[in-house]
Amino acid sequence: MSTFQRIQISGISLILIGIAGCGPKTEVVVEKRPRPVVAELLRKQPPPNAALITASAGAWKTEQIGFEVGGRVEFVVEQNASIQGRIYDADDQLIFAGDPIARLESERFRLAVARAKADVETAEQNVLAARTDLEQTIPAQIASAVAKRTAAESEYSRSKQLVARNAGSQSDLDQSKANFDSAFAEVQRLEATLEAQKAQIGSLESVLEQAKQGQRDAERNLEDCTLYSSFTGQIADVSVVPGSIVQAGAPVVSLQTMDPIKVELEVSADVSRRLNRTDVYPVYVTMPDGQIDVHQGYLYQVDPVGDPLTRTYTVILLVINKQLSSNEQTGIATTPNIWRLDLPFLPGAGEGRLFVDEKAILRDDQGAYLWQITNSTSQGRSPRDHVYEVRKIRITPLDFKSPYFAGLVFQEVIVNDEAFDPHMNLVIGELTVTEGTPEEWNGTRVLVDSGNRWMLRPGDLVKVDLSNTDKTEGYYVPLDAIARRNDEAAIFVLQGSGNNSKAVRIPVRLVSSDLGEVTSSLCRIEAMGNESLEGMLCITKGTHYLVDGEPVNAVASASDDQGVSDDAASAGELSE
Repeated sequence: MSTFQRIQISGISLILIGIAGCGPKTEVVVEKRPRPVVAELLRKQPPPNAALITASAGAWKTEQIGFEVGGRVEFVVEQNASIQGRIYDADDQLIFAGDPIARLESERFRLAVARAKADVETAEQNVLAARTDLEQTIPAQIASAVAKRTAAESEYSRSKQLVARNAGSQSDLDQSKANFDSAFAEVQRLEATLEAQKAQIGSLESVLEQAKQGQRDAERNLEDCTLYSSFTGQIADVSVVPGSIVQAGAPVVSLQTMDPIKVELEVSADVSRRLNRTDVYPVYVTMPDGQIDVHQGYLYQVDPVGDPLTRTYTVILLVINKQLSSNEQTGIATTPNIWRLDLPFLPGAGEGRLFVDEKAILRDDQGAYLWQITNSTSQGRSPRDHVYEVRKIRITPLDFKSPYFAGLVFQEVIVNDEAFDPHMNLVIGELTVTEGTPEEWNGTRVLVDSGNRWMLRPGDLVKVDLSNTDKTEGYYVPLDAIARRNDEAAIFVLQGSGNNSKAVRIPVRLVSSDLGEVTSSLCRIEAMGNESLEGMLCITKGTHYLVDGEPVNAVASASDDQGVSDDAASAGELSE
C-alpha cells in the first residue's frame, strides 16, 4: 500500500471518529447503595447507672409436714401442686377448710371411733342408773326403813311399859329392842349408802368424761388421717407414695410459701447501716418474654451478725409474687394435660380396654363425650403454641375405675366413633373455661396450660436497686441516636427487613430531669402523643446522615427475629 493510500485511510477514520463524537450522549445512572446502620431493640429498663445488685429469690417459709398418726398412705398430692391452707378466725372457728395434702387409710380409726362411742354410751347409762338409785331407789328404801324403825320403836316402848307393869315378859322386851336397833341401823346404812352413791356418781361421771375424751381422741385421729397445711404454699418435695407406711411425725411433703417470696442479697456493712425498715426498694424481674418488670421489695430483715469470711450482711426483701397464666393472655379454654386411651400401665390395657381420666368425661343431653385432638397425634409433634384443635366424640362410660398416682382415677370407656384410633389419637383432660361451665362450652381450640407458673421461683436471679437515685424506668438510647432539627428531637427506627429496610423518623421528647442521673452518653426518651416505642428497632449509628424513608442496610441489631443480619463487610463500610 502506498503512502498516499495510508494517509487517505487515516483521514477517513478520523472523520468517522469525529462524526461519532458529535452524536447524542448516553446518560449513565449510578445506583446508590443503602446506607449501613446499627439498630437496637427499644425496651423499658432501669437507669443504666443504677446500683443494681444481683440477688436470689427463695421461699420465705419452708416446712416439712407429716401426719400426727401413723398408717398406710392412700393419697398424696404431686410435687409443684398449689395448696390452700386452713384458715381460722379469732375465735378458733374454721373459715376455710383448705386443700387436702395427703390421706391415710382410715378404717382402723373409724372402728376406734365406733368403739369409743360405745364406751361413752355405756358410761352414760351407768351414770343414769346411778342417778336413778340416788334420786329414787335409795330414798324409797330409806323411807321404808324409817317407817320400820318407827314401828319398832313403838313396839319397843310398849314392851317396856308392859314389863314395868309385870304384864310382859323380858324376852318380848329383848326381842322388841333388837328389832328397834336393827331398824335404826338399817336407816343409818341406807343414809350411808346414799352418801356413797353420790360419790359413786362423781366417779361414774369421771369415767364418762374419760370416755368422751377417748371418743374425741379417736375422732381427732380419724380427722388426722387427712393432712392439711396451716399456710398457703406450693409442694416443694414429696417423700412418700400411695401405699407407703408412715409413722406419726414423719415428713410426708415439704411445703414452701410462694407469695410473698423472699429476695436475698449480700451487702457491705456501710450499705446495711443505711437501710431502713420503712424503705421500699425496686426489684427488677426478667419476665418469660424478656421484658423487665419492676416490683416493690419490702425490707424484712438485715442479719445482725455479718459473715466473718466475706464481711457482708445478708439482707432479705419480701416481694409480692404472682402466678402467670396463659389463659389470661389467650382467653380460650384450657386443660392441664392430654391423654391417650390405650394406657399400658392400667389393668386390662393389653386386652384392648380403653381408659380416660374421669374428669375429662363430659355429658350433655345426648350422653357422655370427650374432646379429641385433631391437629396432633401420639406420634406427632405438639403445636409450638400448645393450642390444639378439638372435636367432640361420643363414648360409653363403663363401671370399672382404676385409681392411680397423683389422685387420678381412670374410668373404662367405649369410644363410639369409628374414625377414632386409640393408638394414634389423643383427647384432652379436664376442661377449664373462662365463662360458663365445661358442659356448655362448644369451641374448637384448647390451650394446654399446666398452670402454677410463678413470676419468681426459688433460685431465680433478680436485680435490686439499693441506691438513692431516680429509679424511673424508660427508654434509654445513646445521644448519637438523637437527630435534632430546629430544636426538635427525633429518632430513626428500622422498618421492614432485608432489601426492603428503611429508616422512619419518629419525633421524641428528651426527659431532661434524668440527664444528670444517667451516664453522659445515654438519655431517656419518651414518645410524642400516644405512640408506643416498645419493641421498635432504634437506629443508634448513622442517624445524622439519614432522611425520613431512606432505604438502609442494617448490619447489626439487638434482635434476630426482625430479619436483621450481621454482615461483617457492611460493618466495615460503616466504620469507614
